[in-house]
Amino acid sequence: MDFTKVRVLLTDGGARQTLTILHGLKEIGCRVTVLCSSKLDVCYASKLPDEKILDERAAGSREGFEDFVLSLVSGGGYDVLLPVAEMTTNRITQREEELRQYVRLACAPRRAYIQAFNKQNTFEHAMEIGMPCPQTRRADQSVEDYLSQVEFPVIIKPRSGMGSIGFHKFETREEFWPYIKEHGIDLGQYVLQKFIRYDKYLGAILFVDQKGSVCMAYADEVLRWFPIDAGTACLIRSVDNPELLENAAKLLKAMKWQGVAALSFMIDKEDNTPKLQEINGRIPASIKLSWQCGFNVAKLLVEMAYGQDVEQYPANTRFGQMTRHFHADLGWFIKSPRRFRAEPNWFSWKNTKDVVYWKGDVKPWFAYTFQKVFGYRESLKKRQH
Repeated sequence: MDFTKVRVLLTDGGARQTLTILHGLKEIGCRVTVLCSSKLDVCYASKLPDEKILDERAAGSREGFEDFVLSLVSGGGYDVLLPVAEMTTNRITQREEELRQYVRLACAPRRAYIQAFNKQNTFEHAMEIGMPCPQTRRADQSVEDYLSQVEFPVIIKPRSGMGSIGFHKFETREEFWPYIKEHGIDLGQYVLQKFIRYDKYLGAILFVDQKGSVCMAYADEVLRWFPIDAGTACLIRSVDNPELLENAAKLLKAMKWQGVAALSFMIDKEDNTPKLQEINGRIPASIKLSWQCGFNVAKLLVEMAYGQDVEQYPANTRFGQMTRHFHADLGWFIKSPRRFRAEPNWFSWKNTKDVVYWKGDVKPWFAYTFQKVFGYRESLKKRQH
């Protein structure tokens, strides 16, 4: 396939993972236009895009975003639309029939994406195939029946949603119903499951093509996150865990998944078993680790968008590679009592790449730093439960 003739419209110019996708697209020779909503967006600061569109409507959270994108692609200037962030991917796939009249979509189709977007559906599939997961109320099970069988604490979280909005933990049964009634919560819209006390997080990142074949897979371990109670991963390491990848592939095939998927697992302290936490049907912020492992996710997305045979990468053997979100990791260092006892050492950069810093394209790192310095308090407030 001649990628040099492919004109890509890339969304989310302010997202740190978009830089990795941008580098991947340019490596294969695509002509790339990036949507940016601020001059401080990392991709606006980058020297790589062939064109940059600066418009406040380019933000996936803005009203009228879909119409703005539709107006751009309907002009015939693009061959592929590649959404990156979760909200953007959700909104693009909602309008996929209209958009596909003008452009190819380099993401999971709506019918697949919505399965992962609905967390209840994800856990139903996991329980059906026997994948370890927190004890979860089935869709056809009454709340009282579930509560009579589960050991507290339990949690609720919206079936469809992003981040930790709507999450709540209940230590005892006595506090459960009063809280539900006081806040007018419809439990039919929530996942209800046992709270897992965990030691660490594991992840499985896979790419499944339109034929159902796994074209790329690697496992990772989250070593540090910030805020330190439950926040963004700030140091991730590639690990050798074929069983985790096999289970992840089995679940995605059962869901008839296509494209990139990021599965998160918690190691349960009670039985030391990795248990499914969620599936994110979008490109994760840590996707630079795939680059370090020798995988070009952008290439796979474009090949799938064209219905081509997608490259089959060999099993990952680059273990111990680390991706670091330095700006969040600095917050971890300031707040954590383990700052000088961390393993690996906080001051070490061995086998480690920053998620935003790229040699030969350093301006995005400075733009991102400027943004974080002035948006630190607001960002921290959003992440607190």
